[in-house]
Amino acid sequence: MNRFPRSDRSPEARRRRYLFGIIRSLIILAVLIVLAVVLARQSASPEVLSLTPARALDDAFRPVEPVDTFSPGDTFFVSAEFRDYSPDAELSVRWLYEGEVIAEIPIEPDDVIDGYARLTLAPDDPAGWPPGGYVVDVLHEDNLLNRAAFRVAAPGE
Repeated sequence: MNRFPRSDRSPEARRRRYLFGIIRSLIILAVLIVLAVVLARQSASPEVLSLTPARALDDAFRPVEPVDTFSPGDTFFVSAEFRDYSPDAELSVRWLYEGEVIAEIPIEPDDVIDGYARLTLAPDDPAGWPPGGYVVDVLHEDNLLNRAAFRVAAPGE
């Protein structure tokens, strides 16, 4: 004889415990799925598939007449093709001349259309860019994603 009768031995109590266990397991599973999705989206950092210097960019920010040499008075146009781009990603462009940083500019969501970004830099000096080697870097949270090199030719070159 049991001196302490347990109410959880009744069929109704067992059924309630069974349903509670299933509901608890489903809630835990749902939370794990949501967590996995959030982590997967955060860990998918953008990739730069290509960086293409060009004379101009079209309306979709794709390169028009790719080049590897600019003239001193030209504006630098570079098309960046992204995979896994997210508007909330911290992306920036670093422009270098002969290894020295000349500008660092964030990439704004308005600068990206259908996975292509518009990267531009115009000369501040009326004489234009000095001849030599230039590099454009695309960075995500200060990590280099891709780099392209080009040059500015001296007049008459």
